[in-house]
Amino acid sequence: MLFPSAFVAAAALLLSINVADAHMIMKTPYPFNPTTINSDPLNADGTNFPCKVGKSTIYEPPNLPNPDANTFAIGEPQTLSFRGSAVHGGGSCQLSLTTDMKPTPDTIWRVIHSIEGGCPSSNDGNFPDDPEGNSADKFQFSIPDSITPGDYVFAWTWFNRYGNREMYMNCAPIKVVTAKKKRYTPTPPVNPLSGVSLMKRDDLPTIFIANLGPSDAESCRTTNNFATRFPNPGQSLELRDEVHVIPLGELSCNYRTGDDDLTMTKPGPRSGSGSNAGSYYLDPAFKQSGNPPTPNQPAAPSQPAAPSQPAAPPQPPAVSPGVFAPVSKTAPASPTATPPVNNPIPPAVSTPPAAPPVATPPATPPAAPKPPTTSGDTGSGNTGPCTEEGAWNCIGGTSFQRCASGQWSAAIAMAQGTSCTPGVGSELKFATPSRKSRRHSPIIHRRHGHYVPHLS
Repeated sequence: MLFPSAFVAAAALLLSINVADAHMIMKTPYPFNPTTINSDPLNADGTNFPCKVGKSTIYEPPNLPNPDANTFAIGEPQTLSFRGSAVHGGGSCQLSLTTDMKPTPDTIWRVIHSIEGGCPSSNDGNFPDDPEGNSADKFQFSIPDSITPGDYVFAWTWFNRYGNREMYMNCAPIKVVTAKKKRYTPTPPVNPLSGVSLMKRDDLPTIFIANLGPSDAESCRTTNNFATRFPNPGQSLELRDEVHVIPLGELSCNYRTGDDDLTMTKPGPRSGSGSNAGSYYLDPAFKQSGNPPTPNQPAAPSQPAAPSQPAAPPQPPAVSPGVFAPVSKTAPASPTATPPVNNPIPPAVSTPPAAPPVATPPATPPAAPKPPTTSGDTGSGNTGPCTEEGAWNCIGGTSFQRCASGQWSAAIAMAQGTSCTPGVGSELKFATPSRKSRRHSPIIHRRHGHYVPHLS
């Protein structure tokens, strides 16, 4: 009896799924619980989320080859590696941090890097069964300069491309330190966000969660045979094996009803920038015990967000950016509760000149604001939606905010002794300090390899 080639390929794929049980374990950073860790995914009911520990909060220290093995300098390349062989055709991964040294289901995780496709490998199938296999790819990442030095828990989460709809998660304790200054290189400016608590960092998204919880109503299931596109991957996104990533415009999640029917609802574009902006996802409703996420409601077409602005081309309705871990109770609620307005207006049409061009600017009309997509620097800062992703707003020189995921963040005070130049722009410009205070500072000269101070 002859079988179609497609049937044979599908059978071979299923066979590889069933035979291979050496799933993947994070090798570096060195994970918690080295004596009990296994390669299984998280429990389907989410009882051992996070870190395959859950509410037990039993975290055994890792086996470190040296005391500094899990010490990461800010901005320097670090290696994410794995052991095992069942890579399930790759998939998508996220790398996250938390300040909770014994994470619980209510822990807030902030994403520092997302990998869409080809993680933990771009191999189209599984490797030969080997629990200690090293055939998976190695990945480079770095700790952003906006992270404050200190102790954190690092998390790797993975959504496999094919096979059972699963979520994998391993965690490791790490120490973040300041990078060593290289000789003859200028000291980099201090990132103003480095003094902000990680829990309040609205510019860093919370982790995506799927394939957990009940299999009936209100549960998110990633699409089989496709690597997931994260609703909000953050500013550090690595796109690999794009041919197997779910196409732009397709749903990243299936919403399964109690009747086991598949209900597809077309939501709005995900937050983010670059070539991946505008992909579609479904807003699932996996609820963690103790602190469930609160999805945003789609923006009503009949409610214009800014009546004074010209009408923009039609946009898909904006909704909550996918399934995420709980949001900090102390974080500002307005950026996530207000639906973003996808209404980018080019400067040429948003602020047309009120009079014909002349040599001398007219005195009657007020000066047009520099950024057409925001109200500019105000005493209390901007609120609500923004369209210039990543833009900074210096408020009166004493505080600042940023356009992140289509919303203005809460105003953050500048570090003591520093100030910024008021206004909105692609960079946060520090105000130049007065040189009068440095008139009597020691002058440092270098002679024959020694530093000799001379007072003026």
